[in-house]
Amino acid sequence: MKKTFLYVLIIGMAIVLLSSVNANADDKNTLVSVTADYWMPGIDMEVKSSELAVIGTKVDLNDDLGLDDSESIPAIKGSIDLPFLPELLISYFNIDGSATKNITKTLTYKGQTYTAANNVSSSYEITQFEALLAFNVLNMEAGKLGLLLGAKYFEVKTTLKDNTATINQSEEVDGPVPVIGVVGDIKLPNKFRLGAMARGLSVEIDDIKAAMYDIEASLNYDFNKFFRASAGYRYFIIDAEDTKNKDEVDIKFAGPYFGITGSF
Repeated sequence: MKKTFLYVLIIGMAIVLLSSVNANADDKNTLVSVTADYWMPGIDMEVKSSELAVIGTKVDLNDDLGLDDSESIPAIKGSIDLPFLPELLISYFNIDGSATKNITKTLTYKGQTYTAANNVSSSYEITQFEALLAFNVLNMEAGKLGLLLGAKYFEVKTTLKDNTATINQSEEVDGPVPVIGVVGDIKLPNKFRLGAMARGLSVEIDDIKAAMYDIEASLNYDFNKFFRASAGYRYFIIDAEDTKNKDEVDIKFAGPYFGITGSF
Protein backbone atom coordinates (compact mmCIF):
# COMPACT_ATOMS: atom_id res chain seq x y z
CA MET A 1 0.00 0.00 0.00
CA LYS A 2 2.86 2.39 0.82
CA LYS A 3 4.53 1.61 -2.52
CA THR A 4 1.26 2.28 -4.36
CA PHE A 5 0.82 5.62 -2.62
CA LEU A 6 4.42 6.60 -3.45
CA TYR A 7 3.86 5.55 -7.07
CA VAL A 8 0.79 7.79 -7.39
CA LEU A 9 2.55 10.65 -5.59
CA ILE A 10 5.50 10.55 -8.00
CA ILE A 11 3.18 10.63 -11.01
CA GLY A 12 1.28 13.52 -9.44
CA MET A 13 4.46 15.55 -8.91
CA ALA A 14 5.50 14.92 -12.52
CA ILE A 15 2.12 16.06 -13.79
CA VAL A 16 2.22 19.22 -11.66
CA LEU A 17 5.69 20.01 -13.04
CA LEU A 18 4.51 19.44 -16.58
CA SER A 19 1.44 21.63 -16.10
CA SER A 20 3.54 24.47 -14.68
CA VAL A 21 5.89 24.32 -17.67
CA ASN A 22 2.96 24.50 -20.07
CA ALA A 23 0.78 26.89 -18.07
CA ASN A 24 1.20 29.72 -20.56
CA ALA A 25 0.54 27.60 -23.64
CA ASP A 26 -3.21 28.23 -23.65
CA ASP A 27 -3.44 28.04 -27.43
CA LYS A 28 -2.14 24.46 -27.50
CA ASN A 29 -4.63 21.63 -28.01
CA THR A 30 -4.22 18.71 -25.64
CA LEU A 31 -4.14 15.40 -27.52
CA VAL A 32 -2.94 12.91 -24.90
CA SER A 33 -4.07 12.47 -21.28
CA VAL A 34 -2.68 10.12 -18.63
CA THR A 35 -4.53 9.39 -15.38
CA ALA A 36 -3.36 7.62 -12.21
CA ASP A 37 -6.25 6.61 -9.93
CA TYR A 38 -5.83 5.38 -6.36
CA TRP A 39 -8.75 2.90 -6.06
CA MET A 40 -9.99 1.52 -2.71
CA PRO A 41 -12.53 -1.20 -3.57
CA GLY A 42 -14.45 -3.48 -1.27
CA ILE A 43 -14.42 -7.06 -2.57
CA ASP A 44 -17.16 -9.68 -2.90
CA MET A 45 -16.16 -12.91 -4.73
CA GLU A 46 -17.70 -16.35 -5.23
CA VAL A 47 -16.28 -19.15 -7.40
CA LYS A 48 -17.47 -22.63 -8.29
CA SER A 49 -15.23 -25.06 -10.17
CA SER A 50 -16.30 -28.61 -11.02
CA GLU A 51 -14.25 -31.49 -12.38
CA LEU A 52 -15.84 -34.25 -14.49
CA ALA A 53 -18.74 -35.67 -12.45
CA VAL A 54 -17.71 -33.99 -9.19
CA ILE A 55 -19.80 -30.83 -8.85
CA GLY A 56 -18.03 -28.01 -7.08
CA THR A 57 -19.22 -26.04 -4.08
CA LYS A 58 -19.91 -22.35 -4.47
CA VAL A 59 -17.06 -20.88 -2.42
CA ASP A 60 -17.33 -17.41 -0.91
CA LEU A 61 -13.75 -16.13 -0.75
CA ASN A 62 -14.63 -13.68 2.03
CA ASP A 63 -16.83 -15.73 4.36
CA ASP A 64 -15.51 -19.26 3.66
CA LEU A 65 -11.81 -18.54 3.12
CA GLY A 66 -11.23 -15.40 5.18
CA LEU A 67 -10.14 -13.06 2.39
CA ASP A 68 -10.27 -9.39 3.32
CA ASP A 69 -10.64 -6.37 1.07
CA SER A 70 -7.57 -5.77 -1.08
CA GLU A 71 -5.15 -2.98 -0.40
CA SER A 72 -5.75 0.12 -2.48
CA ILE A 73 -4.51 -0.31 -6.03
CA PRO A 74 -3.44 1.93 -8.92
CA ALA A 75 -5.75 2.03 -11.92
CA ILE A 76 -4.01 3.56 -14.91
CA LYS A 77 -5.98 5.27 -17.70
CA GLY A 78 -5.06 7.11 -20.86
CA SER A 79 -6.68 8.79 -23.84
CA ILE A 80 -5.61 9.89 -27.31
CA ASP A 81 -7.85 12.48 -28.99
CA LEU A 82 -6.82 13.13 -32.59
CA PRO A 83 -8.73 15.47 -34.95
CA PHE A 84 -11.41 13.83 -37.13
CA LEU A 85 -11.01 10.47 -35.37
CA PRO A 86 -12.86 8.88 -32.43
CA GLU A 87 -11.09 9.28 -29.08
CA LEU A 88 -9.11 6.22 -27.95
CA LEU A 89 -9.48 5.34 -24.25
CA ILE A 90 -7.28 2.72 -22.58
CA SER A 91 -7.06 1.46 -18.99
CA TYR A 92 -5.36 -1.15 -16.83
CA PHE A 93 -5.55 -2.50 -13.30
CA ASN A 94 -4.27 -5.52 -11.40
CA ILE A 95 -5.72 -6.64 -8.08
CA ASP A 96 -4.87 -9.65 -5.91
CA GLY A 97 -5.25 -11.04 -2.42
CA SER A 98 -4.56 -14.08 -0.25
CA ALA A 99 -5.58 -15.60 3.07
CA THR A 100 -5.09 -18.65 5.30
CA LYS A 101 -7.89 -20.01 7.49
CA ASN A 102 -9.11 -23.15 9.26
CA ILE A 103 -12.30 -23.52 7.24
CA THR A 104 -15.59 -24.14 9.03
CA LYS A 105 -17.37 -26.17 6.33
CA THR A 106 -16.37 -28.80 3.77
CA LEU A 107 -15.74 -27.42 0.27
CA THR A 108 -15.35 -29.07 -3.15
CA TYR A 109 -13.13 -27.32 -5.70
CA LYS A 110 -11.93 -28.78 -9.03
CA GLY A 111 -12.88 -32.29 -7.95
CA GLN A 112 -11.03 -32.15 -4.61
CA THR A 113 -12.59 -32.07 -1.14
CA TYR A 114 -11.37 -29.57 1.46
CA THR A 115 -12.56 -30.88 4.82
CA ALA A 116 -13.97 -28.63 7.52
CA ALA A 117 -11.39 -27.64 10.20
CA ASN A 118 -8.45 -28.11 7.81
CA ASN A 119 -6.03 -25.24 7.30
CA VAL A 120 -6.57 -23.81 3.80
CA SER A 121 -4.63 -21.13 1.93
CA SER A 122 -6.33 -19.26 -0.90
CA SER A 123 -5.39 -16.56 -3.37
CA TYR A 124 -6.72 -14.71 -6.39
CA GLU A 125 -5.37 -12.34 -9.03
CA ILE A 126 -7.38 -10.35 -11.57
CA THR A 127 -5.81 -8.31 -14.37
CA GLN A 128 -7.79 -6.12 -16.76
CA PHE A 129 -6.75 -4.36 -19.97
CA GLU A 130 -9.25 -2.14 -21.78
CA ALA A 131 -9.38 -0.32 -25.14
CA LEU A 132 -12.39 1.77 -26.18
CA LEU A 133 -13.32 4.12 -29.00
CA ALA A 134 -15.45 7.12 -27.98
CA PHE A 135 -17.68 8.60 -30.70
CA ASN A 136 -18.92 12.10 -29.80
CA VAL A 137 -22.67 12.62 -29.95
CA LEU A 138 -22.54 16.04 -28.27
CA ASN A 139 -19.44 18.20 -27.81
CA MET A 140 -20.14 21.65 -26.42
CA GLU A 141 -18.56 24.12 -24.02
CA ALA A 142 -21.04 23.04 -21.33
CA GLY A 143 -20.12 19.37 -21.66
CA LYS A 144 -19.99 16.37 -23.96
CA LEU A 145 -21.55 12.95 -24.50
CA GLY A 146 -20.05 10.01 -26.36
CA LEU A 147 -20.85 6.43 -27.28
CA LEU A 148 -18.29 3.72 -26.44
CA LEU A 149 -17.31 0.64 -28.42
CA GLY A 150 -14.41 -1.65 -27.57
CA ALA A 151 -13.24 -4.60 -25.51
CA LYS A 152 -11.77 -5.65 -22.18
CA TYR A 153 -9.25 -8.44 -21.76
CA PHE A 154 -9.26 -10.34 -18.45
CA GLU A 155 -6.99 -12.76 -16.66
CA VAL A 156 -8.56 -14.34 -13.56
CA LYS A 157 -6.55 -16.76 -11.41
CA THR A 158 -7.71 -18.54 -8.24
CA THR A 159 -5.82 -21.03 -6.06
CA LEU A 160 -6.92 -23.24 -3.17
CA LYS A 161 -4.37 -25.19 -1.09
CA ASP A 162 -5.22 -27.54 1.76
CA ASN A 163 -2.18 -27.33 4.06
CA THR A 164 -3.47 -30.22 6.20
CA ALA A 165 -4.19 -32.74 3.41
CA THR A 166 -1.57 -31.45 0.92
CA ILE A 167 -4.02 -30.61 -1.86
CA ASN A 168 -3.24 -27.77 -4.23
CA GLN A 169 -5.63 -26.76 -7.04
CA SER A 170 -5.73 -23.68 -9.25
CA GLU A 171 -8.00 -22.28 -11.95
CA GLU A 172 -7.12 -19.74 -14.64
CA VAL A 173 -9.55 -18.06 -17.04
CA ASP A 174 -8.64 -15.40 -19.59
CA GLY A 175 -10.01 -13.86 -22.74
CA PRO A 176 -11.50 -10.77 -24.39
CA VAL A 177 -14.96 -9.38 -23.64
CA PRO A 178 -16.61 -6.91 -26.07
CA VAL A 179 -18.27 -3.91 -24.40
CA ILE A 180 -20.45 -0.95 -25.33
CA GLY A 181 -21.32 2.08 -23.25
CA VAL A 182 -21.53 5.84 -22.80
CA VAL A 183 -19.19 8.52 -21.47
CA GLY A 184 -19.76 12.18 -20.71
CA ASP A 185 -19.12 15.15 -18.51
CA ILE A 186 -20.87 18.38 -17.51
CA LYS A 187 -19.10 21.66 -16.80
CA LEU A 188 -19.82 23.23 -13.40
CA PRO A 189 -18.89 26.65 -11.99
CA ASN A 190 -15.44 27.37 -10.53
CA LYS A 191 -13.49 24.88 -12.71
CA PHE A 192 -15.43 21.82 -11.52
CA ARG A 193 -16.79 19.09 -13.79
CA LEU A 194 -19.01 16.05 -13.28
CA GLY A 195 -17.86 13.00 -15.23
CA ALA A 196 -19.33 9.53 -15.74
CA MET A 197 -18.57 6.41 -17.75
CA ALA A 198 -20.55 3.18 -18.03
CA ARG A 199 -19.61 0.20 -20.18
CA GLY A 200 -20.47 -3.47 -20.23
CA LEU A 201 -22.34 -6.26 -21.94
CA SER A 202 -24.48 -9.28 -21.13
CA VAL A 203 -24.26 -12.27 -23.49
CA GLU A 204 -25.41 -15.89 -23.70
CA ILE A 205 -23.58 -18.18 -26.13
CA ASP A 206 -24.32 -21.94 -26.08
CA ASP A 207 -23.76 -23.01 -22.46
CA ILE A 208 -22.04 -19.79 -21.37
CA LYS A 209 -23.84 -16.92 -19.68
CA ALA A 210 -21.76 -13.86 -18.88
CA ALA A 211 -22.27 -10.27 -17.79
CA MET A 212 -19.68 -7.56 -17.22
CA TYR A 213 -20.35 -4.00 -16.03
CA ASP A 214 -17.86 -1.24 -15.21
CA ILE A 215 -19.43 2.01 -14.01
CA GLU A 216 -17.79 5.08 -12.52
CA ALA A 217 -18.71 8.66 -11.68
CA SER A 218 -16.42 11.47 -10.52
CA LEU A 219 -16.18 15.10 -9.49
CA ASN A 220 -13.23 16.73 -11.24
CA TYR A 221 -11.38 19.99 -10.66
CA ASP A 222 -9.41 21.56 -13.54
CA PHE A 223 -6.43 23.44 -12.11
CA ASN A 224 -5.65 24.50 -15.67
CA LYS A 225 -5.84 23.05 -19.17
CA PHE A 226 -3.15 20.50 -18.42
CA PHE A 227 -3.84 19.28 -14.87
CA ARG A 228 -6.97 17.81 -13.24
CA ALA A 229 -7.74 16.19 -9.88
CA SER A 230 -10.64 13.77 -9.41
CA ALA A 231 -12.62 12.03 -6.68
CA GLY A 232 -15.10 9.36 -7.64
CA TYR A 233 -16.67 5.94 -7.13
CA ARG A 234 -16.20 2.85 -9.31
CA TYR A 235 -18.40 -0.25 -9.51
CA PHE A 236 -17.01 -3.30 -11.34
CA ILE A 237 -18.73 -6.68 -11.74
CA ILE A 238 -18.12 -9.96 -13.59
CA ASP A 239 -20.81 -12.67 -13.44
CA ALA A 240 -20.19 -15.77 -15.57
CA GLU A 241 -21.64 -19.28 -15.59
CA ASP A 242 -20.85 -22.39 -17.63
CA THR A 243 -24.04 -24.46 -17.30
CA LYS A 244 -22.49 -27.49 -19.02
CA ASN A 245 -19.36 -27.76 -16.88
CA LYS A 246 -21.05 -26.40 -13.73
CA ASP A 247 -18.53 -23.60 -13.24
CA GLU A 248 -19.34 -20.11 -11.93
CA VAL A 249 -17.51 -16.86 -11.21
CA ASP A 250 -19.15 -13.93 -9.45
CA ILE A 251 -16.86 -10.97 -8.74
CA LYS A 252 -17.74 -7.49 -7.52
CA PHE A 253 -15.36 -4.62 -6.70
CA ALA A 254 -16.84 -1.32 -5.57
CA GLY A 255 -15.31 1.67 -3.83
CA PRO A 256 -14.05 5.25 -4.01
CA TYR A 257 -11.00 6.49 -5.85
CA PHE A 258 -8.87 9.60 -6.10
CA GLY A 259 -7.03 10.50 -9.27
CA ILE A 260 -4.72 12.93 -11.02
CA THR A 261 -4.62 13.60 -14.76
CA GLY A 262 -2.03 15.26 -16.93
CA SER A 263 -2.79 16.37 -20.49
CA PHE A 264 -0.24 17.13 -23.18
